[in-house]
Amino acid sequence: MKKTILFCITALLAVQCTFAQQNQVLAMNNPASGNESGKDINNPDEEIFVFEVYGTIPAPKATFEEEHFLGEPLSAKWTAFNQNYTRVYDVSIGFSDAAVEIVKPVIYKAVNKVNKYYKKSTQGGFVSKEEAINKLTHILDCANVLCFEDNTATFENALNKAKTPEEIISLFNKVTIKVL
Repeated sequence: MKKTILFCITALLAVQCTFAQQNQVLAMNNPASGNESGKDINNPDEEIFVFEVYGTIPAPKATFEEEHFLGEPLSAKWTAFNQNYTRVYDVSIGFSDAAVEIVKPVIYKAVNKVNKYYKKSTQGGFVSKEEAINKLTHILDCANVLCFEDNTATFENALNKAKTPEEIISLFNKVTIKVL
């Protein structure tokens, strides 16, 4: 009797594992998985990430506005970006007096990498100041919206795969912000 029950349980588990593996293979073959709109990721001219924002792009009031190397149009957005993505906590135990938490570190590091790239490129004369302002304005707007979005895992995975600043910029170019 015990052998029959044990055999039935083993058979049921084997059937369940087979169905679970088939469902996983089907999910992996789905062309729309990992892509919000189901469009081709390899086409650089096609937008694939659409995020919605109600009202305006989040910009917290700053007590101290950091200056950006490109001047006034980006200073407010850069300050908002830093305030949105970093949280400073006072720590009274140990040698440290403050701890900094970074919200969505993948996006934070990517934007900082692009910012350094444009700083070097404008100083070297490879990119015009106007072009850098236009691109960084879009990137900072996207980053400030993405900070408060819940479904950014696909975009963050794509940013993780992007190694160069040019690849990161092309990913941000594929982002569209819908203001509702």
